[in-house]
Amino acid sequence: MGKFPTANKQFGQHFLNSPTVIKKITSPLPEGCDAIVEVGPGPAVLTPHLAAYEKPIYVIEMDERFVEILAPVVGADHIFRQDALEFNWPEFLTSKNFKSIWLVSNLPYNVSVPLTLAFLRIPEITQMTLMYQKEVAQKILPNDLRNAMGSLHVLMQTQFDLSHVVYAPPGAFIPPPKVDSQVLNFKRKTTPLISLSDIDNFEVFLRLAFANRRKQLGGILRKEWGPEKSIYSMEKAGLSLEIRAEALTLNQVLKLYEISSSYTP
Repeated sequence: MGKFPTANKQFGQHFLNSPTVIKKITSPLPEGCDAIVEVGPGPAVLTPHLAAYEKPIYVIEMDERFVEILAPVVGADHIFRQDALEFNWPEFLTSKNFKSIWLVSNLPYNVSVPLTLAFLRIPEITQMTLMYQKEVAQKILPNDLRNAMGSLHVLMQTQFDLSHVVYAPPGAFIPPPKVDSQVLNFKRKTTPLISLSDIDNFEVFLRLAFANRRKQLGGILRKEWGPEKSIYSMEKAGLSLEIRAEALTLNQVLKLYEISSSYTP
């Protein structure tokens, strides 16, 4: 790879420098994809590989230093120089009329979770290939689900089929971060397990249930819901009041949410 500019710590920049990892992230092109959006492309490490598919490609980049590098690859009018958390997806989608977007990013670690939660809410983003700090990736897709259930895993599983792509050690970046990284792939389900119109309510439920996931779930719910709703919901879902949230299965979480949501005193 060519020489990189100085990384900006404010933007959490670590430039990928491993041809093996780059190839894993940028291939293959998802079936049915009609556009590609890359978040935080920096000095165009992944971008030329994505542009080679000859699909409409747009990039969202805060650092003005990279506009000159990115413009010859994607076109100046395909660069949005702004914070990805503030990107106006409805306006973009209305103007472009894309139906199936592949979103790719070496995510800034300090905002990787808020960005992921924002992307989850855009149904036109049908596939994502995203790099995380390994610790965060393991919360989304644990290697071993025994006593590892968490709110991020549940939430993403309701909308996407998840799969591991590749690990990236610190030496795969310039400058090397102090942590290992992991790339995950997200393929949006044809029929979500929770509708996007209900996802905010479901997220509130998950934050309550998993706030202290190693404590007894019955006690956690009782403080928020009161004894009647807690006992009814847990028993109706076939769950012991003593079970810990981390020990639940995805189906048990979904069943508990459905029962508690329809509860009437």
